[in-house]
Amino acid sequence: MSYAIVETMAGVPVVLRPRDEAPGVAVGLFYPAGSRYEERTEHGAAHFVEHLLFKGTKNRSCKEISREVEGRGGDLNAFTGEETLCLHGRVPAGHGAELISLLAEMALESTFPGDEVERERGVITEEIRMMDDQPAVVAGEALNALLWPEQALGRPIAGTISSVGGIPRNGLVGYWQRRIKGVRPVLVIAGGISAQEAVRTAKKVLARSGRLKSKDPAKAKRVVSRAFRVAVVDKPVAQVNLAIGIYAFGRQDPRRHALRMLSVILGEAMSSRLFQRLREEQGLVYSVSSGAHLQRDDGVFYISAGLEPGNLTKAVDLIAEELRQLAAKGPAAAELKRAKDYATGQFALGLEGTTQQMFWLGDAMLTRGRVVEPKEAIEKLATVDAQAVQKVAREIFQPGRIGLGAAGPGLTPAMLTRAAGALGKL
Repeated sequence: MSYAIVETMAGVPVVLRPRDEAPGVAVGLFYPAGSRYEERTEHGAAHFVEHLLFKGTKNRSCKEISREVEGRGGDLNAFTGEETLCLHGRVPAGHGAELISLLAEMALESTFPGDEVERERGVITEEIRMMDDQPAVVAGEALNALLWPEQALGRPIAGTISSVGGIPRNGLVGYWQRRIKGVRPVLVIAGGISAQEAVRTAKKVLARSGRLKSKDPAKAKRVVSRAFRVAVVDKPVAQVNLAIGIYAFGRQDPRRHALRMLSVILGEAMSSRLFQRLREEQGLVYSVSSGAHLQRDDGVFYISAGLEPGNLTKAVDLIAEELRQLAAKGPAAAELKRAKDYATGQFALGLEGTTQQMFWLGDAMLTRGRVVEPKEAIEKLATVDAQAVQKVAREIFQPGRIGLGAAGPGLTPAMLTRAAGALGKL
C-alpha cells in the first residue's frame, strides 16, 4: 500500500494519509510564497501576510478563527520560510473537515482589516526586536547577508523594523493576491479522517483556489572569492556566537545524502567529532552543531557554536582540523555506520506523529512535485559510502566557499579574520 494518496481537485494537488487509529488530524496548506519571492520593496511581506491571515475573513473575526479550532481542542499555526508559506493545524479526529474548511477560508477570504494591519505591524516589530536580542540569530543573519548579498536569500525573513514599517496595506494585499490567493497550493491531510470525507471537503473548499503555477524566484548568486570572508556584529553579550557557512548545493542534488552523513559525523549528535573535540575534550563550548540549509537551487552547510571570546581562535583551529581530516581520510566504516543508524533512527522517530507526516508530505510535493516515501529516503542514506562523504568534504571545504558570521562583545572584522586564519589553509 502506498504511503499516501495523491488526488487533484479543482487543479490543486491534495495529499491524503488517512490513519484510522490516529486520535487527531493534521492539515497543511502549502504555498510557494516564502521570502525568496519578495521584491526588494516587499521585504518582510510574506511573513507579514502570514500573520494577517489569522486576523479575520469575510465570515469570521480574528477571535472566532482561534475559537473555531481551540474550542475543539486543537491548535492553529503557520510559518514562513525562504521558499514556503504554510498554514497548518491539528484537531481531534472527527473535526478534520472543519479544519480543512477553515484553513482554506483563511488563505482565500482574508480581509486584511486596516486596524489589524497596524496592530500586527507593531507585533512584528516586537518580534524583530526579540530576535535581535538573540546573538545566535544575529550571527546567522550576518552570515546570510554575507553569503547572499543584495538578494532575498540574504535578508531576514521577518524583515527589518524599517521595511515592515514601510509596507502599506495595499502592498500586503497585493502580495497575498499574487502569491497565495491566485496560486495553486498543495493541501495535505494526515490522520484520523476517512479518505472519502477528506476528498469531499477538499473538493468543496478548493473550488475557489488559484490555478496559476508560481514563477520561480530569482536564482541564488554566490560571491566568487578565493578567501573566506567575515561579517561581525558587536553586541554586549558574554559569548561570541559563531556561524560558519560553506556553499554546498541545492536540495535536489544527489550528493545531499552524503552531505547529511557528513553533518551527522561532524556535529549533529553528542558522539559527533565537533561535540567530542570542542566540548568533551577541550571544554571550550556548551553548544556546537552542524547542519545543512538547502534551497531549490543552492544551499549552505553550516557550523555554529557559542564560546568565550578568548577561546575563539583555538575553537576555529580545531574545527578547521576536523574539516581537513574528514576531507583527507573520510569516515571510518564504524563511524559511518553509527551515523547512518542515527540519521535513519531520528528520521523514523520524527515521522511518528501526524503533524510531522503532514510536513514531510507537503515539503516533498511542493519542492519535488511527488510523494517521497520514507523508505525511499532511508534507502538513499543506506547507499552512502565513505568515499561519497569524503568527496563532498573535499569539494566544499575550500576557503573561497566559506563565510563567517559572528556576534559578540568588541568584535571587529579584523579580529575575526585573524582568529579564523586556519580556515584559510584548508
